[in-house]
Amino acid sequence: MRSKSDTSSDGIKLSFRLHTLELRHQFTIASGSRKTTPVIITSLEYGGWTGYGEASMPPYMGESHDTASSFLSTLDLSRFKNPFLFDDILGYVDNHRPGNYAAKAAVDIALHDLYGKISGFPVYRMYGLNPDATPFTSFTIGIDTPEALRQKVSEAGPYRILKVKLGGNNDREMIGVIRSATDKPLCADVNQGWKDKFFALEMAHWLYEKGVIFLEQPLPKEYVEETAWLREKSPIPIIGDEAVRGLADLIKFKDIYSGINVKLMKCGGI
Repeated sequence: MRSKSDTSSDGIKLSFRLHTLELRHQFTIASGSRKTTPVIITSLEYGGWTGYGEASMPPYMGESHDTASSFLSTLDLSRFKNPFLFDDILGYVDNHRPGNYAAKAAVDIALHDLYGKISGFPVYRMYGLNPDATPFTSFTIGIDTPEALRQKVSEAGPYRILKVKLGGNNDREMIGVIRSATDKPLCADVNQGWKDKFFALEMAHWLYEKGVIFLEQPLPKEYVEETAWLREKSPIPIIGDEAVRGLADLIKFKDIYSGINVKLMKCGGI
């Protein structure tokens, strides 16, 4: 435990700042394109320490600067005099209003950062995790022209795995161009862009031949039976993203998908 005050009669103080993240490249997925992403930086102050968190809110999540600001402005964390009472604090945040998962995650992340600074220990030690066993993260490449795809592959040099967005009218071309530039493992994310299960199965077999290791949300989240059918026949795992946000969805879809994409912005935090 570090030496600043470990108690505060004023409790935890929450503040936040709004930012707009300007993307290096236009980011295109099956449902549309954007060049910016709204973000919020949260700060939790306690006993001379400050923990920071962040909410990133791409359009498909249904959150924005306005919704997150409205939610965060109504939280009263000053009632909590001990920042280590994670269950109490995060339970209050989670139950304060439904939804608002990215905003909740921003508080959750800041609280973990605050814990780490006060205790002097990284968060992985809090959970007893082995940092040497951390999985590799991937670099995401949006739908684009062949020239832009080659540039993005070059920029992704430090990353060992690439995620490729599909669901446009040039899926095979995209994979072909990227494969001509790298032999790294690929993941394919369709963002619900395919509407036919037979086409999805045909593509799953083709992607398998191209070294794709899994296929993410190929069909609309409402296509539950079709996705289960695809999972049974696909040579590569079928991963859920838009269909799975919280624990209730995980239980609901446990026999539909091979796995899920866990995002703190979807589930409300660690």
